[in-house]
This record gives sequence, structure tokens and C-alpha cells, in this order.
Amino acid sequence: MALLEVCLVDDSPLSAYLGIVLRKPAAVVWLRRSDQKKVVKHLETTLAGQLSASYESREIKSDFDEFIEQCHQIVKDYPDHDLLLNTTGGDRLRMLLAADIFKKAGKEIFFIDTDHSRLVNIASGEKKTFQLTLTVNEYTAIHGVEIESGVRFDPEIGKRSGLSYFVGNNLDEIIPFIDSIRQEWNDMGDDKKDIQWRMDGQYHRFLINYEAASKKMRFRFGTPENQKTVEIQNDGANFLFNGGWLRELVFLRVHRSQYDDVRLDVRLHRDSLPEGIKAESMLDITMMKGCHFYLFQCFSYPITRESFIELKAVEHSVKLLNATGFIFLAHRPHRGFIERAKDCGINVIYGRRIPNFIL
Repeated sequence: MALLEVCLVDDSPLSAYLGIVLRKPAAVVWLRRSDQKKVVKHLETTLAGQLSASYESREIKSDFDEFIEQCHQIVKDYPDHDLLLNTTGGDRLRMLLAADIFKKAGKEIFFIDTDHSRLVNIASGEKKTFQLTLTVNEYTAIHGVEIESGVRFDPEIGKRSGLSYFVGNNLDEIIPFIDSIRQEWNDMGDDKKDIQWRMDGQYHRFLINYEAASKKMRFRFGTPENQKTVEIQNDGANFLFNGGWLRELVFLRVHRSQYDDVRLDVRLHRDSLPEGIKAESMLDITMMKGCHFYLFQCFSYPITRESFIELKAVEHSVKLLNATGFIFLAHRPHRGFIERAKDCGINVIYGRRIPNFIL
């Protein structure tokens, strides 16, 4: 008989998506709340290109007796199908009620353990590990969010990695230097001139040359005995003054994880963001690792009132995408910012933890 999956839907659509992709049913019945129509729509849109299945959506009855009858009716409505129930979503009480009805009807009931990538048979307790590689684009699509662009890797990032690590390993010395020369660069406006800056620290040297004609920024850095040179064409100022070095350093550190997909400079389609939610449309680094989505934002400027506004936007993004969020700070934060980030459920990384970060 054809396989039909009954799926209890919740606001985190990943478990519903995984249940369909792993079991590949010929038909699906969604059990959803009245406010979850868009969740189901996004799921069906994402699944359309992956398998051919028919879908039916039934609104969950608010009365428990009516819900019990609703579950019995589903079993009666599909006598020519082999039914199974995905209990991962929905509220706990309805999950238990539905599981009891399907169990008595002799139907398979399963649960998806996303923390350990396992499919669990409720009746037998059998656990099967699954391997399913999701891209960042696929994951956000399940949540109804469209990605316009994002970088998987750029060879130039590797070429200048030594410079990124140099800054990251010497933050207390180099960040004040960068802050002190940023205004001079900005004051030149669009008419940039040749300029040179030099930092002679106790242990390190940092020399920056900008050639206006070629729009090339040359960096010479290291100890007096071991100097290295990196040249950046056109984008040197963005790398130095606008946190490019921090984004690339975090990107390099994240790349050391056992990831499924990593993207840098992820631009979200604004029209795909839910109305009224002030989430970030630019995500610095995103990563899929197993069934988990990670979001990494980088703050290269000193912490100000605007930083708290940005923190709130990151919080909205984390909640929208059911992500684990991290913020990396070039400057040491005050306690108030750390506490606010903690209240938002966001991890804060700064100082020596940045160049040594591992997930």
C-alpha cells in the first residue's frame, strides 16, 4: 500500500521537513493550527522539487475530544494507505493523544531526534541514525526566507588569512590603532590621496600604504624579524575599517568545524522576511551542521547605543530561523551588553577567544 504520513506541525518546521524527506511518503496530512498556514506553505514549496507527494492540510481542533475524533477520522479516511505518524511537532498533550490513537490502530509512530540525527520508532524504541546534508539555502527556504547571495569560499580570503589572524591575535594593540586612523580615511571623502600609516608596537610592526592611482592597499606586518606583506585591490578599506578582517577570521575559524555548508556575506531577500519583524537582511556568516543552523554576526566598531539596536535585530534573525546565534566583538564589551546578549540567548565572543574559536 502507498505510504501516508500524518505530521503534527509546529513553528519549527525542520522536523516536519525531515520526516517527509526521510520517509518519502506518497501522501501527507498536515495537522496544523490556524496560524500555521504559512509554515505548511513554505514546507510544500521546498519539498516540491524533491519528491512527488499529495498534500492535505487539516486544522487542529481546539477541543481535545474533537481532536481525538479528528485523529480517528484520518485513520478511517485512508483505508488504502499505510499510515505513519510523525509526533515530533505539535504540543505535548496532542502528541500523546494522537500517538495513542495511532498505536491502537496498529500504525507506526516515530519521533525525530534532531540533536543526534536519529529517527526513533516509538513502539519498539529502535533508533536509526540518518545522514542528511542540508544547505544553508534549503534550511532558510523551509522557514520561508529566500537567500539572494552568499559566498561559499573566496581564494583571496585564504591568501590574506595571515593578516586576519595577525589582527585577531593582537586586538588590544591593533584595534586602537585602526580606530585612530579610520576618521582620517573617512575625512578624505571620495577623493582619496596616497597615504601611509605606521604602528610600532613593543613586539609588532604594522605598516599600511594606500596608493590612490591603483586603489591598492598594501599591508606589511609581523615582528621586526619576520615581516609579511599582503596587498588588497579596491577593497582594502572595507577589510581594514569596516570589519572585513573580523568576518573573514570568523569564517576561517568556522571552516574548521565539521560543517555541511558555510556561507559568508549572506544577503536575504527583504520581501521574504515576515512583515513587522526587524531581522537582519545581511548575515555575516551562516552554517549548517547536522540538523542545526548557526548564525555568526561581527561587530567591529566600539559598543554604542546603536550596537544594542543591532543586537535586537540579530535576536530577531535567530528566532526567525531557529538558529544558534553568536556575536563576535573587536572591542571589549561592557557588562551591560554581555547581559543583554545573554537575555537574548546569543553567545558573545571577544578578545583571544576569537582567533581560537572552534565549534
